[in-house]
Amino acid sequence: MPENSTSPGHSFPASETKCTERLIYRDGSVRLFLAATVFWGALSCAVSILSGLLLSMPTLFAKVDDAFQPFLTYARLDSIRVNLTVFAIGGNAIFAGIFYSLQRLCKAPLWSSFLALLHFVSWQTILLGLVVSQWLGYVQGRSLSGGPWPIDISIALIWICFFGLNCAMTIAHRRERYLYVSLWFFLASIVSVSLLQVANLLVKPTDWLHSLPLLSGAQDAWIGNWYKQGMVAFMLTMPFIGLMYYFLPKAVDRPLYSYKWSIVHFWSMVILLLCASSNQLHFTVIPEWASTLGMLCGVMLWMPSWAGVLNGLNTLSGAWNKVRQDAAVRFLVVGLLVFGFTSLESSILSIKSVHAFVHYTDWEVAHWDTVTMGWIGFTTFGMIYWLMPRLVSCNLSQYSHVHFALALAGLLLTVVPEYASGFVQARKWSQLSEMGKLEYSFVETLQSVTWLWWARLIGASLYLVGILGLAFHVLLLVGAKSILNDASLPPKLNRSEQPMESLPQASALVGKPVLEFASKLDQFAMLHWHRKLERQPIRFACLILFAVCALSLLQAIPVLASKAFVAPITSVQPYTPLEWMGREIYISQGCQNCHSQMVRPLVYESQRYGAISLAGESVFDRPTLWGEHRVGPDLAREGGGRQSSFWHWRHFENPSAMTKESVMPAYRHLLTTKLPFAEAAIHVRMLSELGVPYDLNTKDDESIERKFEKMAVKQAESIAAEIIGQGGPVAYEGNFIKDVSAIALIAYIQRLGSDLSRPAPTTNTNEVKPN
Repeated sequence: MPENSTSPGHSFPASETKCTERLIYRDGSVRLFLAATVFWGALSCAVSILSGLLLSMPTLFAKVDDAFQPFLTYARLDSIRVNLTVFAIGGNAIFAGIFYSLQRLCKAPLWSSFLALLHFVSWQTILLGLVVSQWLGYVQGRSLSGGPWPIDISIALIWICFFGLNCAMTIAHRRERYLYVSLWFFLASIVSVSLLQVANLLVKPTDWLHSLPLLSGAQDAWIGNWYKQGMVAFMLTMPFIGLMYYFLPKAVDRPLYSYKWSIVHFWSMVILLLCASSNQLHFTVIPEWASTLGMLCGVMLWMPSWAGVLNGLNTLSGAWNKVRQDAAVRFLVVGLLVFGFTSLESSILSIKSVHAFVHYTDWEVAHWDTVTMGWIGFTTFGMIYWLMPRLVSCNLSQYSHVHFALALAGLLLTVVPEYASGFVQARKWSQLSEMGKLEYSFVETLQSVTWLWWARLIGASLYLVGILGLAFHVLLLVGAKSILNDASLPPKLNRSEQPMESLPQASALVGKPVLEFASKLDQFAMLHWHRKLERQPIRFACLILFAVCALSLLQAIPVLASKAFVAPITSVQPYTPLEWMGREIYISQGCQNCHSQMVRPLVYESQRYGAISLAGESVFDRPTLWGEHRVGPDLAREGGGRQSSFWHWRHFENPSAMTKESVMPAYRHLLTTKLPFAEAAIHVRMLSELGVPYDLNTKDDESIERKFEKMAVKQAESIAAEIIGQGGPVAYEGNFIKDVSAIALIAYIQRLGSDLSRPAPTTNTNEVKPN
């Protein structure tokens, strides 16, 4: 077994003296986290199916009362699905796997069962708060950072004070001298996610449910993307690799194939993962060097990733028969193969020309679902089927084979249509005629792939059926009689004693007719330095923290300093109070999940959407809303009178009446919800404190609040008069249209892209005038 293997280099050695005491492992929290994993997994899959239905049938809930419509849209539900995948499924799965394997690898019980219980209760509470807050529209507008700032603080505190502290103290009380390879990946996850969560708190709260980023424009976009890619790397990749390195050798009863490969795998991943984070920002307005660095590191990532894949597959040498016999092993092996596929795919997608072709299409959705359903899902299922018989008296072998068939069929029937849809979208959106004009409209392309959206729902349904069956068995057995897990207790470690196998050995090249450098390189390649580091978890964790911080700062400092090199655009002015309120409505409705605001310097994009985006246009955007998926067209140039205000009003009321076969749901509730003009000054005050040049001077005894409220009301009346003049209503369902939320959203949309065509101000005043 990995933690008891005496094979040189495969693992740390077993204890040297005979054991007379017994060790009782504390696995109560493991069972709880496993139960939570399957519960949230079933819920996430159900939400995914519902959001897919709403994408294919935007009028599914058309007859529902307007008060409930905001909670039943694709944009809201898809955002919940993504966060559930990372924090609910991924989080609970790694907590269960780490708490189980950590005790065995350290030959020490979990430091505090009470802290683990507190960790479990608080994490599920935070997940519930995250789902409810996103469902109600209290979001930040960033991917994987969707909840209000108190939830972000809570996640950071739980991760560091409950999870991190419990793991650190368990390692400190270990009775095994060396840290097995799985613990390296666990430490990297604990340290890096802690750093990422702290960095994610660079916001200025405006109230208990809202905050503003401290940075704006390209700087905010880079920070948001760095956080997202870091969370994917260190919460969905590194810890699951560690679990694979533990459970796969355990399941096949073989030692890990190569100790040296695991070292190369680990440190290469730590170095390259964060350096590759900007590969999702190709052809945007971030500095070109950052994009190129992301591409180079992203392309190189396939090598260490496949070192881990081959290390795992070679571990199966002589035990391939267990793949046929044991469904747990089958799940783990398929998960490992999917990880290899997605790693290679990620490297290919890092190439700028490939990224330009498939970005914003369903290909990105397919890649995400392959990672979450294939790599995360199958690894979790394999871990659960291996763990349950060892935690409670049960036999899940019969259902495990059925579940494997359902999960594999569900995975393939989900991602294959998505990849096909992404390819069709990429080809048609970029296809030009012989005259150099666009061959297909945006809506035509979407209509050509709607049948593929229906097809993937079949796969997602099969996947859900499999999870529901697993949930039934796990939740039924989680309270069953526990199996007493105990082991021989090794003697306490003598920290001052240096083990014989760690003493440096001379290189075989010493005394041979070679350069001295060659003998030193051979000595380094013997990895005695790393063996010594494995006995010192504090230094090991500090080295990881140093690497992550140094690599992040080397990229962040030039990017953050690049604001001084952004070419100023004098016609770009801060949003008016009403436009800013409309922007907040835009974010709360999840519009950024379906629309991008970044016209890339590509011929077919500039023909479809307008002039390419410039860095100076987004200097007042907090957060930036460049988007990641286009279910609807890009909106960066939607304003400036491209469509009349009445057109937008009717579009919110009935999208299909304005754009035939539109997949956008109706937003009639925005036509009846009253707009709180009195709140106009709250965000303006906060923005001015962050350096946005608003004129806070007032005349006579007029308050600042009253000043900006009057500005918002005046602009709302102007837009309402424009709508009425274009044939629109004076009132809608008993409310004057000048008082409803749709007016603010229209003001914001009409502002998008209008700065470039607006003349620069001729005076030095900073007062913001309505458009």
